[in-house]
Amino acid sequence: MLDKAWNPKPEILFSYSADDLRDNPSHVSVIVTNYNYEKYVIECLNSISNQSHQRLSLVVIDDDSRKDLSVEKILEWMDKNKNRFLSIKLLKNISNQGPSASRNTAIEHCPSETIFIMDADNTIMATAIAKLYDCLRRSDAQGVYCQIVEFGDRNQLGSADLWDVERMYRNNYVDIMAMMKKTAWAQVGGFSHIEEGWEDYDFWLKFIDQGIDMVFLPEILCRYRVHGVSRTSTEAHKSHYDLEIIMKYRHPGQPKVEEYK
Repeated sequence: MLDKAWNPKPEILFSYSADDLRDNPSHVSVIVTNYNYEKYVIECLNSISNQSHQRLSLVVIDDDSRKDLSVEKILEWMDKNKNRFLSIKLLKNISNQGPSASRNTAIEHCPSETIFIMDADNTIMATAIAKLYDCLRRSDAQGVYCQIVEFGDRNQLGSADLWDVERMYRNNYVDIMAMMKKTAWAQVGGFSHIEEGWEDYDFWLKFIDQGIDMVFLPEILCRYRVHGVSRTSTEAHKSHYDLEIIMKYRHPGQPKVEEYK
């Protein structure tokens, strides 16, 4: 349930940066994980490029895709769109690492203190980064998340709601498409590898374990694609009972609600 012991450095397939990345308080890095998502990744990248928030960096990490040409598609896209960003980088794991290790690696390479995380099969609305950043800036929280809408094989509103410690210990309703300070990610030790899934839920429970607060922005800003080859569909659902036991083992002590008021 910990990060894999072997975690070789990724290849850097593409890298571009502006002359000076310092003194940009509104600088946000978008982290994208890709694994055989050639069919969806360009739509994802276009949604990032189209953000109204201007001070953006982009770090894409490919988790050793071998079934499609997604890496070639990403390289072509980056070469055409690199000037949109303060910095842009494509990393590639030399062997499959899974989403947790991939996200940790990408975050280590991002140049800003504020990050936004998403997978390559999802998209974000044009004002997503701007509104989330403004909410984070005006709050005392370490992170902010919004409502999502599901599309693809299922079309419906997501289940995001106010950050509630007791409710989060019962079930996860916060998607990983969220903005946070890199210091919060570091404080909880980053993402942990869990073989059957639920790394996202484990990540949020570690926030609760550490007393890190999150803010809910009740606006639809992110689009979550539901499809048959997503990890949630192929692994997490069939291992639901085992994962519940794993979560209870990893987070045995539910904190007192008063501690978070």
